[in-house]
Amino acid sequence: MRVLLVTPPMVQFNAPYAATPMLTAWLRSIGHDARQADLSLALALRLFSRRGLGEAMEAMRRRVRRTGTAGEPVRHVLDHAAACLRWIGPAMRYLQNRAPDLAPAMARDGGLPEGPRFRPFRALPPDLAEADLARHRASLFLDDLADAIREGVDGRFELARYGERLAESAASFDALAAALRAAPSPVDRMLDDLAARCIRAHRPRVLGLTIPFPGAVYGALRVARVAHRIDPGIVTVAGGGFVSTELRSLSDPRFFRHVDFALYDDGERALERLLAAVAGLEPPSRLIRARHLSRGRVAWTDAGDAPPFRHRDRPAPVHDGLPLDRYPGLAETPNPMQRLWSERRWNRLMLAHGCYWRRCRFCDTSLDYIRRFDPADAATARRWIASVVRETGSRGFHFVDEAAPPALLGRLSDLLLRRGPAIEWWANVRFEPVYDAGLCARMRRAGCLAVTGGLETADDRSLCRMDKGITVDGAAAALRALSEAGIRTHAYLMYGFPGQSPQEISDALERIRRLFALGWLQSAYWHRFALTVHSGAHAAAGALGLKVLPAGRGARFAENEVRFRERGARRDPYAGMAAGLRAAVFNYMLGIGLDADVRAWFDIRVPRPRVPRRWPG
Repeated sequence: MRVLLVTPPMVQFNAPYAATPMLTAWLRSIGHDARQADLSLALALRLFSRRGLGEAMEAMRRRVRRTGTAGEPVRHVLDHAAACLRWIGPAMRYLQNRAPDLAPAMARDGGLPEGPRFRPFRALPPDLAEADLARHRASLFLDDLADAIREGVDGRFELARYGERLAESAASFDALAAALRAAPSPVDRMLDDLAARCIRAHRPRVLGLTIPFPGAVYGALRVARVAHRIDPGIVTVAGGGFVSTELRSLSDPRFFRHVDFALYDDGERALERLLAAVAGLEPPSRLIRARHLSRGRVAWTDAGDAPPFRHRDRPAPVHDGLPLDRYPGLAETPNPMQRLWSERRWNRLMLAHGCYWRRCRFCDTSLDYIRRFDPADAATARRWIASVVRETGSRGFHFVDEAAPPALLGRLSDLLLRRGPAIEWWANVRFEPVYDAGLCARMRRAGCLAVTGGLETADDRSLCRMDKGITVDGAAAALRALSEAGIRTHAYLMYGFPGQSPQEISDALERIRRLFALGWLQSAYWHRFALTVHSGAHAAAGALGLKVLPAGRGARFAENEVRFRERGARRDPYAGMAAGLRAAVFNYMLGIGLDADVRAWFDIRVPRPRVPRRWPG
């Protein structure tokens, strides 16, 4: 059976999203004619071309004539229209690594049109290499154009998301339904045209849409609608992280006017059974983890008789059908660790299914993609890596695990050092003392460039309340060993976990400052705690002192993040802290303000840090 797997707009487009290469390989291994397409990349390439940008500019002019107003991003693009059209092609070719000779022109002041996005980066490190500076400036140029498109063409468009607010924590389908009924925007028309061309080129019997994030829902539904218009017999299927996490209580039939089936958790067994049902080889009652319409109502079917698909039994991902030389690598900040994420086309690979710790209270630990830990062995992972290198010619890998198991990383490093292939890679880890000098040195010799991990609060009492399973001193030891081995580090940080005090947040920021100053941490990002229905914090809300607030009427679509308040709190105890926390780490990543009192970043009163002078010892 011919199956087309599509990544819809928008996801980060420096590399193919991991789902379609993995599922395409699996479907082919069981005999299906599986194909894949990346419409997120296709839409970006269409918009950021001379033709697409010209169409966007004309839409901006029409809006300005109609409203009589224009914000700074639109004014900048229209005032420099000729230069933007002249530079868009060269900038994209440079970002795609197809024109390295353009580096001097991209790096030169006064070359690219410099809009509002350039302003925070006027004073760049003087030792920044010309190629890095060129990529940074070309990326900011794209950011300026994206801002103008969002303001002057389609307010739903962003570089890595499209229509996110329509689906983000959307208890009701009303906003999505209204957007899909409305007259299409110029960006919508581009997407519809690209989707139609894709469907006609492949003529699938089944169209699978991966929806990893809220910012891909609207695009996925538009693609499904185009498919049904071209051929009403095409069976459309949605799966992925957003479906498995936020649509587990889906009961609104309007979703299924666009998508015929929603499949949950891992896609291999569920897709295999669905395709058998479409072919008439299995009755519909044998579907696995599927929602669909039955007599006008949303029905749930789960035969429940299929064993979990073992991670080690997956074939190596395949990438044919994806234009690997057209993925642009962006570097929107000069910070080396931040650039690493998006400036290269990484081959994405998962070493283990699930998380080996799976106890953090803020995490969706009740869901299969976290709860069921199932690692591959090192020999299988090495075989996957070798296969992808042979197919793509690329030796850069991003291991997309929830938390890569350190023992597996050690065994894989040893195997790569003995048998190859020589690669460069980065992964998400837990900052545990097991990352000592010996393990980190082996990882670095085996090609590890960087790791990311959740340091969260950098405060032991809060870490204990989270059941994080690490201590601040243990995390600092791991960060030191990693950095001294030459492995860059990024920390995900959280504030506002129930019961956390302003004093603890101030102490956490002081520890982060010191880790940056020591060179043990190169990058970080703060976000505020969110209570989700599948987390341990939601299950233990009462014990954590939380009152969960009702979702409101009409909650039949997405359910994930829920409203709450802390018992006894008359006001938001964390109001006003976000700006200071983010300003601090933004500057730390640029090497600025590392000797300043952490309180200087805030516009509100923040307690003096009480971290011992000798920390970390």
